[in-house]
Amino acid sequence: MEKNAAKLLKKYLSGDCTPEEKAIVEDWYLQLPFQKKAPNAEQVEASHDEVLGRLKLRPKTRNIGYLKPIAVAASILLCVGLGFILFNREIAPTATLAKRKLEEVLPGGNKATLTLADGSVIDLDKALNGEITKLNGIIIRKKEDGQLEYIIQDNPGAASGTNTIATPRGGQYQVSLPDGTKVWLNAASSLTYPYPFAKNERSVELQGEAYFEVAKDRQRPFKVKASQQIIEVLGTHFNVNAYNDEPTQKTTLLEGAVKVAAGGTEVKLKPGEQAKFSAVNTQLVVDKNIDPDQYVAWKNEVFAFNNEDLKSVMRQISRWYDIDVVYKGKITTEKYFGEIPRSANLSEVFKILELNHVHVQISGKTMTITGD
Repeated sequence: MEKNAAKLLKKYLSGDCTPEEKAIVEDWYLQLPFQKKAPNAEQVEASHDEVLGRLKLRPKTRNIGYLKPIAVAASILLCVGLGFILFNREIAPTATLAKRKLEEVLPGGNKATLTLADGSVIDLDKALNGEITKLNGIIIRKKEDGQLEYIIQDNPGAASGTNTIATPRGGQYQVSLPDGTKVWLNAASSLTYPYPFAKNERSVELQGEAYFEVAKDRQRPFKVKASQQIIEVLGTHFNVNAYNDEPTQKTTLLEGAVKVAAGGTEVKLKPGEQAKFSAVNTQLVVDKNIDPDQYVAWKNEVFAFNNEDLKSVMRQISRWYDIDVVYKGKITTEKYFGEIPRSANLSEVFKILELNHVHVQISGKTMTITGD
């Protein structure tokens, strides 16, 4: 029996597997939602022993339905080669392949504009590396890695102003603010901040989503105004998701401590906790049972879904690939689990959606999802 995972997958795709090897490949597929790495020789051997004992009798129901052989192998190859973890479903998936080729729909990248105090707009994607402008003793420059940074060269003058960095759909950007705070902006987001910061506080305004690594300054608390929330910190790492089209605004703390105020309520977070604010009922609650890494996965170039409905999944995809999503018919309320690299082309994302019983059609920049 072949024990090398890559060779065994090739045999499976070519139809040369023995019945035992075929069953082992399918067994790997069943385990995909629970592991992120390709199986090693020991796992192959363990699967072999386990599968042999059940080849003649399989349970009538499974947590994940079997796909057709080619779909199973393709799914595992995606997992091994691209880091995909297929979504966990309770029914056998069937799908309708979108007719339009999507290879040309690429993932987002470093794209943003910088609006200066005088109203002038700089396209950071097109700007050359090096100094962009100098304002009151503060140099704004673009680094070789595309990051925007502020350097205080002289004592800032009496004049002050505000800058706004904004990402489009399909864009992301990183900026180091004048105080040394690092901010990662997700797609369709904007951050407005003064230069220089005030003597008693550092206040910024966020629309959309951003991850903050705040420079410590006990004399000047750092405040983020995001929609109806105000988040206050001294020095910490946290993520704020405050998109207008999301039903709940979420502040997730990874390190340090933050105070969140919204709807007349104030809560304090510890690392690993999340503040959730619903604009509908103006309720602010703390969720202590979360995986904080899931909410910063976007910063690490991954979509991470954990018990999310289809519309939640598609909102994230639409922002990153700059597409519009519409729905027809009764849309499934099933929950999805899994990860997709943000570097994947939209065509690769479609393959995963198809394998999960999502009927999709594309026309221009509009994706139509049809329910059963």
